[in-house]
Amino acid sequence: MTTTPVTCPLDCADACGMLVESDAQQRFVALRGNPSHGYSRGVLCGKTALYGELLNSSERLLQPLVRRGSKAGGSLEPASWDEALARIVERVAPLRATPERILALWYAGNMGRIQRFFPLRVMHALGATNVDGGLCDNSTTAGYECVFGGAYGADLEQVDDCDFVLLWGCDMARTVQHLQPAVQRLARRGVSVVAIDIYRTDTIQALERWGGRGVLVKPGSDAALALGIARLAFERGYVDREFLAQRCLGGATFEAHVRSGHDLAWVEQATGVPAATVSELADLLGRARRFLLKTGIGFGRRRVGAMSMRAIASLVAVLGRPECMHYESFSCFQLEDSVIERADLRPPHSRADVIQHVKVGRELESGRFGAVFVWGHNPAVTCPESLRVRGGLGREDVFVVVHEQFRTETAELADVVLPATFAMENDDLYRSYGHRRLQRARKACEPPPGPRSNVDAFAAIAKALGLPRACHDVRAEQLVDELLAASSRHLDEGQLAALERGESVKVSQPRGEGVGTPSGKIELVSNRAAARGQPALATYVPDDGALGRGRFWLVCAPSVHTHNSTFSHSARHIRRRGEVRAWLHAEDARELGASDGDALVLSNELASLTVRAGISERMPRGLVRIDGVPRAEDTPERVGVNALVSGETSDLGESNSLYSTRVDVRRA
Repeated sequence: MTTTPVTCPLDCADACGMLVESDAQQRFVALRGNPSHGYSRGVLCGKTALYGELLNSSERLLQPLVRRGSKAGGSLEPASWDEALARIVERVAPLRATPERILALWYAGNMGRIQRFFPLRVMHALGATNVDGGLCDNSTTAGYECVFGGAYGADLEQVDDCDFVLLWGCDMARTVQHLQPAVQRLARRGVSVVAIDIYRTDTIQALERWGGRGVLVKPGSDAALALGIARLAFERGYVDREFLAQRCLGGATFEAHVRSGHDLAWVEQATGVPAATVSELADLLGRARRFLLKTGIGFGRRRVGAMSMRAIASLVAVLGRPECMHYESFSCFQLEDSVIERADLRPPHSRADVIQHVKVGRELESGRFGAVFVWGHNPAVTCPESLRVRGGLGREDVFVVVHEQFRTETAELADVVLPATFAMENDDLYRSYGHRRLQRARKACEPPPGPRSNVDAFAAIAKALGLPRACHDVRAEQLVDELLAASSRHLDEGQLAALERGESVKVSQPRGEGVGTPSGKIELVSNRAAARGQPALATYVPDDGALGRGRFWLVCAPSVHTHNSTFSHSARHIRRRGEVRAWLHAEDARELGASDGDALVLSNELASLTVRAGISERMPRGLVRIDGVPRAEDTPERVGVNALVSGETSDLGESNSLYSTRVDVRRA
């Protein structure tokens, strides 16, 4: 038996260390947590602990599929790799004269730097159009960077001496699980721990058991709360005046701004948070010797997401404590991903177009594209306006190639489906966006005959299309070496040696490179935001519901048992998840004439779907929650929640406005 250290490949901030066991024939046997990983310390979430169910699934794709006949009436049938590649050449080669009609449609199904980004090298060499990746954190990142520049954040491995913890829009129990033990220790030691959210999340319930508590805000009102606390910080002498003068741009202007309004009565009206609670939060933050303010990522997936983050970051800045806030940590790594992507391979005549990911359905419907390559992504269920995405992918004049492990909803719309390996069957390099650890993962087991990695599959496509040798004469192990060599100025010899041994290496925040804003200072006044049509100062702007008019806010919460659509083909994960429910307050259900288990129709101008009602005291009135990403087969309409989500973008970052979705609800 051989044991190989690897990293969990899921799009999750925790990026846990794992140990994979393989037999003498290098076949997968089992996986478990890696106790030597400095952040996850041997613990895996309930989803990843069962990741082996996917590798051994009877539904796993083991050979290519090609479409015989039309999309409307034909079917996907087994084929050889040679036939699949020949079909790709036949349809894609004629488009090389107009390469902007080829679309690279990808996302984060595998977070390894090599497997995720190498296909872009092939797409660049073709001259293809790219997506901007605005499905997840673009709005919150844009808001954070307006104030602080690079996303470094507090060290989540060093929080045991904090004397106050504020979790803002962060359902830690579902999304940052490995932070929980430290927070629990602090709470049980008597440290104040507060979670701010829009419903009583699993995290709030856990805090209540440990001695902490939750504070509920009206959806989209985070900026109002942060600005109100900032005003109190100025009034009560909690502001670090020296820090404000030396390290910040626009301190006096921001002070005048928050003092001109944002009093307790206004904050209570805007947020629904009692004035006494707002006052207490200001004192807890202002008097703390060393607090941790941990924001989530998903709370910013709304029309005012960047502004919400700007207001919270501005509050932390005036307190003089940027090192006490954590949003993400990706700027710590300084990896030179460009050596993997190789944009320099683009043909001289190509335009390097980039489209908004959240509007991909509209783009596909328009007929703009003649071919689409999909990897690490299931856009037919995970993109906004998913009915339009399906309609666009289903056009007869759009040739769709999908590299996948299963026959997903997107694969069913393809002309060619190429079988993909799983992460532990590949070499790769992983970094977290939550903690500060980097790990080289060697291939831990051999895939069954048929599936190929992202590198090998796209290299084969490149060779068949006659693209430059740099696109096909490559190996994943060699690419890891190249990426580490290009990034080596940020890593010392000891760290590089540890990476070679498969150990997780903790990196430090780079020094002497400035904060990454245009001024080189923390910006409370942002000319960059103003140039994009946003207020120069963090300002409360009510969420317009993505122009929708439904009675309820739709809350698409992360699932405990599944991860986006990754585990949709694992029967065990689906059994644990149970029936999809629409959770709502008992009084809302009563007004609808609905009881627990009744069929409810959620609808807006985009779509409708039917699910069973769940009555929950955790839900405030006016909100309806669905956990995870339901499969097409989970609703009679065969659509998921993203059919209800608009492609209208956030205030900055052109990002997903998922949590701005409004719906009407009625009994079926």
